[in-house]
Amino acid sequence: MTLALSLIAGPGLVISNVLSRAMTGRYFTANYATVNGIATSGHSVGLIAIAPLTQVLLDTYGWRGALLLLGAISTHLGVCGFLLKEPSHEEARDNYLPIISSEDEPLTDTPTSSNAQRKSRLGILKDTVKAQGNLFGYMVCSRASFWIATLTYGDPMFLSSLWMIYFVSYAESKGFSGYEAVTFTTAAGIGNLVIKILIGFVVDRGWLKLRLGLLISIMTSSLALSTLPLVNSYWLMMVNALLFHGFNGGLASLSDIYTRELLGAEELVSAFSWMDLLAASIQLAFGFFPGWIFDQTGSYDKAFVILGFISFLPLGSLLMENFINRRKD
Repeated sequence: MTLALSLIAGPGLVISNVLSRAMTGRYFTANYATVNGIATSGHSVGLIAIAPLTQVLLDTYGWRGALLLLGAISTHLGVCGFLLKEPSHEEARDNYLPIISSEDEPLTDTPTSSNAQRKSRLGILKDTVKAQGNLFGYMVCSRASFWIATLTYGDPMFLSSLWMIYFVSYAESKGFSGYEAVTFTTAAGIGNLVIKILIGFVVDRGWLKLRLGLLISIMTSSLALSTLPLVNSYWLMMVNALLFHGFNGGLASLSDIYTRELLGAEELVSAFSWMDLLAASIQLAFGFFPGWIFDQTGSYDKAFVILGFISFLPLGSLLMENFINRRKD
């Protein structure tokens, strides 16, 4: 089952996610933050609808029937793929204005034939590596702006995944029933949907700067996650779930805009692909630690406090970008 989910289901879901997000970044030059919030609202809808539905399917049909029906629902991704249309070159030239990269490539003179003959083996090897890098897209990893964007992109993804994996068990360890825990995830989905679209709309209208929106999202989601061990009442759990997943979703959406601004629209497929690979590797390496802490201590409190501190890490991206810009100035 693990091999089937990781080697077959996982790549299918991730590839469709990367391509659709990159396509959104290429097609929309206006209202991109709002469009991206709406386009990624499937995550919110999943928390609102699919989480309770999954519980019903498990109770009614068992885990085999539940997985079969969830797999059937996922086949709609294929239908969505068939509905997508590639624009003509004329439409692309008229309607699409690529975002200029924050780092300009240095200009080089065209080598003469004599220079080409004297090119060293090291130079030929360097050109070969560069050509392969362009083919597989990993040359984007050599840019400092890629690593700045990766932290704001991967951190909310990592935290959201661990929250969804361990939150229901954490709520049950606090004395809540399984159905009460599902209502918390529903509140999280509503917050994710509303706040993600709202913050995108505010950024598009210029009422809130992109980096200030990132800062607010980072601080609010981090405080919600860090204070979760202190929350024990039903309604406070609802509010905490709504705030964390709402602003974490806002951070995830704004990180797409941040990535396009730093790297340019043409690099989005390569950037998102390598970012997802790095995020998946980190989750594979460290995603077990909340469960391990629970096995050692009998409580998830320390694990969620650690996650709260991890959620502050994207502040480093904003500080690093500010430092680099000051040095350039």
